[in-house]
Amino acid sequence: MSNYPTIQIFTKIECPYCTRAKAVLNEVGVEYIQHDVTTTERNADMSIYASGVATVPQIFIGNYHINGAEDLEQLQQSGRLTQLIEAIGESTLSVQDISDETVRQGAEDWALRHVVSATDGSRSDDPESWALLRFYKDFFGFWPNTFAYLNHWPEAYKLFVYCHNFSAVGYGKKVLGPLNMFTVGYSTSEAHGCNYCQVHSAATGGQQSLKAVRQFKEARAGQRSAKNPYGDLELAIAQLAAEATRNAVSNETLTQIQQLSKSPEQAQSFITGVEMMVAAFGFLNVFNDLTGLELEGQWAKQASEQAGVEAGRHSAAQAENPSNLDYELPSGGPSIEEMLAKYAQKIEDLETYCKSEFGLLPNWVQCWPQPLQRLHVYLYGELMGEQSHTLVAAELKHLMARVSAIAKGHDYLAAVEGFIAHHTAENKPRTIKRIRHCFAAAVGRTIPGDLFSEKEKAALQFALISAQMPLTTPREFVRSAVENYSEKELIHLIVTCSVASLVQRFVAIAQPEFEDNVSSFLQQHTLETKTLNLRYPLPNARVAQLASC
Repeated sequence: MSNYPTIQIFTKIECPYCTRAKAVLNEVGVEYIQHDVTTTERNADMSIYASGVATVPQIFIGNYHINGAEDLEQLQQSGRLTQLIEAIGESTLSVQDISDETVRQGAEDWALRHVVSATDGSRSDDPESWALLRFYKDFFGFWPNTFAYLNHWPEAYKLFVYCHNFSAVGYGKKVLGPLNMFTVGYSTSEAHGCNYCQVHSAATGGQQSLKAVRQFKEARAGQRSAKNPYGDLELAIAQLAAEATRNAVSNETLTQIQQLSKSPEQAQSFITGVEMMVAAFGFLNVFNDLTGLELEGQWAKQASEQAGVEAGRHSAAQAENPSNLDYELPSGGPSIEEMLAKYAQKIEDLETYCKSEFGLLPNWVQCWPQPLQRLHVYLYGELMGEQSHTLVAAELKHLMARVSAIAKGHDYLAAVEGFIAHHTAENKPRTIKRIRHCFAAAVGRTIPGDLFSEKEKAALQFALISAQMPLTTPREFVRSAVENYSEKELIHLIVTCSVASLVQRFVAIAQPEFEDNVSSFLQQHTLETKTLNLRYPLPNARVAQLASC
């Protein structure tokens, strides 16, 4: 087998996913070298250094990275795995010459809060933010750490809280009720791996939410007492939230919610409520994990002691919650209702606005609850477009969102984000090539040399890292973004990835169909639609493709 690549797999004992991956390789009949990440620090560090991913298994066919057992299984089922092995040819992941210290530093989880300084918007002189301060003083008792970093982009801070949290989360709370709201937030954050948001979901409602998360965990483990309020319906609602996070929504879970609800209308209201909640946490999970926030101390302690929810990589620096709102807050400024009305009025005609900004009225927007569509679209348009307050080109932001969608297997969104990137671009023929090669640029494969600047490649790699679950920030994979972007620009990159995640979780449940004009666009330019093939193109096909560019 001298013409075949060296296959290496990073694993650990008693890991079911590792067992599944090795079963696939055994079925194909190829030899492989196994590196147990529990035996040496170098093995553990090398797995992350080479892949950018904190979980195992990580598989390398030569130096061609396959991320996890599920992708390996899909490649085998599609017949593509054998094709890849044959096309890659004789090669190996060459890491022997890299020192232990270099590998250790490159694998280090580098919290970007050490790069981006915190702001103190808790004493803002912007009247439009005063209603937010009053709300969080009443609701949390403090201004959350998330906003100390999001406030580097003040418009993003206000747009996210007003246009999504107050509208979409308010909608979710109304139809789900507090019990389901707490556990949907916890379940989606647990599936993502964001300990910051898990703690917040447990502690936000005080004893009510702490007890709810504790009882939910007991019921899920089959330890339901007579006083436990979680029945099969509540567990199915939480399961839907977890599945949406992984882009793995099952018909079985949707059917269970429909069968256990009192009516089809109630079932749909529950499903829509979950869509709104997981969308919010899609933004928050990614923003908080990319930034590497520290938890508020009292909440971290309560969640650990009373609900068994640990801080993880978001450990608290202080024992108590912040006291940043312990003063007499400004009483003026527009109310929450007035700010919601202001943003909703920014769009006179939804279809006209969407076609101008995005080139189409996306089907996912038409699946969004109708009363909230204008707020959602305005948030998306302002944060993903080019406005007076934005620092990153719209085309690049949509290409970043395309990379994230490809990494998470969102065929629909990968296509739509490519279409919108083309709509926003000035050099449209060149953008077709950028759409075709953006994921290859993110993972460091060979692409035409003039398609992306080093700064743009750094942003695309950053988007790739943002799509991992659990999300960590290995120094080797975020260094380029840190070196190429200012701290405020980094926040714009983080927000872009967070908005992409917000839409992804909604779409995972709503499952909109491809728009006709997007399908025509893909066919016209012979753009691949299957994200599995985009993640793992055949190398020989890539060589031929590059020659035609």
